[in-house]
Amino acid sequence: MKIKTINGGFDFLVNRYETSQGFSNWLRLTDKELSRHYESEKLREFSLRYGTMLSYERVSGLVGERCGTSRLSDQRLYHLVQEEAEKLRVEQERIIRAREARKVAVKAISVDIYEAKAEEIIWLSDGICVSEQKIKRDGQAKRGKERTTTEMAMMQRKDGSYKTLIAGKEVEKLKLYEAEVVKEYGGRAGHLPLVAISDGARSLKNETKKLFGKDVCHILDWYHLEAKVYQLMTQIARSKEAKKESTEILLAALWQGETARAIGHLQEIKVKNEVKQNELIGYLEKNQGYIINYQRRTEAKKIIGSGRMEKQNDVLVAHRQKRKGMSWSKNGSLSLALVTAHFNQRTNYLQ
Repeated sequence: MKIKTINGGFDFLVNRYETSQGFSNWLRLTDKELSRHYESEKLREFSLRYGTMLSYERVSGLVGERCGTSRLSDQRLYHLVQEEAEKLRVEQERIIRAREARKVAVKAISVDIYEAKAEEIIWLSDGICVSEQKIKRDGQAKRGKERTTTEMAMMQRKDGSYKTLIAGKEVEKLKLYEAEVVKEYGGRAGHLPLVAISDGARSLKNETKKLFGKDVCHILDWYHLEAKVYQLMTQIARSKEAKKESTEILLAALWQGETARAIGHLQEIKVKNEVKQNELIGYLEKNQGYIINYQRRTEAKKIIGSGRMEKQNDVLVAHRQKRKGMSWSKNGSLSLALVTAHFNQRTNYLQ
């Protein structure tokens, strides 16, 4: 054991702790005048990285095993995530201010989505829900929201890779999106050959129009469309045979972008649940402008789904936050997703 003096004379002890994995060196602050919540950068990064994968309680135990100390409680780990999320939020505000200073417009231009050689910049967006902690008063759970949603987008970069965007607490989401587009594409941001792909949520379609203008091409994700048909036809059709036959007809029509033909077939068949029949008809009518000829686009070797976005939802939120018995405050869920995205993005760049 030896003393090192760094950072203006503060004393640190470098101890070697024996663990089940061998020996581990960690800086431990010994100056009692300083905050007892100081962690070395190495310990902080270790805790944050594992906190994005494991429960805070498990990470606390892991730190105790690796460092020979259990002073990092699960509550402290929670606050470490909050502190890191705040740093990321401040950086997002800086990027927004830089974009406002440049005054560069952000606008999409028309794209031939069936032309194999036509350049495209892909924009994906979605939201994922997790169980929300019940609001309590005097120890009793009160009625309130049962789910909290993390909204995110994925922007295709100039090099073909994707950047995940999650707005921090009280950061205006669309302003952040605009700033990131301008940061990536500079003066070209005013004429982007952009194609947006998402599920059928009206809010996502309105969001892309507000962000990129009326000329943005927005495609309804094929896999969500297919899943919607299967789900509702189970409740609409009178038998398994009728379901199979009608589903094949519907999907064949929709695959070629023939929404009117699909709606016509739905209106003609005999059903067991008219409410669900009308729901599917309404869904197709509402999304008619976003249902394309998926066959032609596939032949052009261009993407028709937002599977990359769905996978990112799983990696950044679901795997960590949707485990049995877990519930989250809105801020706790958002902060953890933001930090997880930051670590994942940095790791991808290193690879």
